[in-house]
Amino acid sequence: MKYIVQLARIIVGVIFIISGFVKNVDPVGLSYKLEEYFSPNVLNIHFLESLSLPLATFFSIFEIVLGVFLLLGVWKRFTTIALLVTIVFFTFLTFYSAYYNKVTDCGCFGDALKLEPWTSFYKDLVLLVLILILVLGQKYIQPILSQKVNYVINFIAIIGSLYIAYLGIYHNPIIDFRAYAVGKNLIEGMKTPEELGLKPTTYKTIYTLKNKQDGKVVEIDDTQYISDDKWYKEGTPWQIEEDKTKTVVEQKGYEPPIHDFGFDFDGEDKTLQILNDPKVIVLVIPFADKLDKEKIAKMNKLINDAKTTDFLVVAVANNPVEGLAIKNAFMDQTTMKTITRSNPGIIVLNKGTVKAKYHYNDFPSINQIKELF
Repeated sequence: MKYIVQLARIIVGVIFIISGFVKNVDPVGLSYKLEEYFSPNVLNIHFLESLSLPLATFFSIFEIVLGVFLLLGVWKRFTTIALLVTIVFFTFLTFYSAYYNKVTDCGCFGDALKLEPWTSFYKDLVLLVLILILVLGQKYIQPILSQKVNYVINFIAIIGSLYIAYLGIYHNPIIDFRAYAVGKNLIEGMKTPEELGLKPTTYKTIYTLKNKQDGKVVEIDDTQYISDDKWYKEGTPWQIEEDKTKTVVEQKGYEPPIHDFGFDFDGEDKTLQILNDPKVIVLVIPFADKLDKEKIAKMNKLINDAKTTDFLVVAVANNPVEGLAIKNAFMDQTTMKTITRSNPGIIVLNKGTVKAKYHYNDFPSINQIKELF
C-alpha cells in the first residue's frame, strides 16, 4: 500500500501542477470556459457569470498549490480532502459535458491540450481513484523536506502563481498555446483536411422521436432516419423533438486549428487579401459595447499615425464601433476572444504570419510596430 500511495502521490501532484499551470497562464481563457458552464443552456447559474474571472484565477492557483502541497507532503489531511472535493466537482462537470454534449472542451488543460468530453471524464475517474487511495493512505504521506524549506517552496509557488495570473489578465499570457500565437501562420492554420490530404472529422445527427400514439421515445441517427420512411412519411405518428436534436462526432479526423476566422466588410470577404498583405495591423475588438473614449482615442491615434507608413490597418469587432477612424469589419466573437484576451487587442501580421501581439495595457506606437520589420 505504501508504494501505491507514493506512486499515486506523484501522478496526482504532477497532473494537478501541469493542469493548474496551463490555466494559470491564461485565466481569461478559463473564465470564458466557466461562462459556458454557468450559461442558461448548461448549468443555468447565471449569477456566477460575473465571477468567472475571479473563480478562474482561484481555481488555477488552487490546483497548483494542491499539487505542490501533495508532492511536498505537507498539510496532508487538508490537501487530500481538498483534492477529493475538487476532483468530484470536476468529474461531475466532465460527465455533464459528455453526457449532454453541452461543453465540448472542458478546458482541463487550457489551450495546451484539447480533450474530448468522454476522454476528460475518464481521466477524472482515474484521478478520482488515485485520490481516494491518497485519502485512505494518508499515513504514508510524509514531508520530504524540512519545514523551513517547505514554507519557502510553498511561498514561491503561491506568489509565482499570482504573478503569472496577473500577467495573463493585465498583459499577454507568458506562454500562448493558441493557434494565433506569435510565429503562427494563419493561412496554414486555416487549411482544410482536403488541402492537406488528411481525413476530416465526420459527424452525425442524432434525432429524438416520440410516437404520438403510444408515447414511445427513440433515438436514431440521420442515416437511420433517411433509410426508413416510417419516420417521416405522411401520417406517421413519429415526431422529431427538435430541442433534443444533437450533432456528435462519428469519426475523429483532422480539424483546422483556425476556423470561423474572416474579415467581413458588410458581406464582402477580404480575408485572403488581408492575410496576403506584407504589413498589417489588426485591431481586434471582441466587445464593441465595452469600449470607452480613451480606448477609441488610442486606436484612432495609431490609425492616423499609420497613414504615413505602408501599413494596412484593419479593425474587426462584433458590432459597429462608433467614433473609430476606420470602418470596422465583423468577425465571430468567439474567434476574437480566442485571438486576444484584451479589448481591444492588437496583432501584427506579415503575409499571414503573426509578428507580434499586444494587450491594451501595452498599447504600441507606430514606431514600435515598424521596428518589428
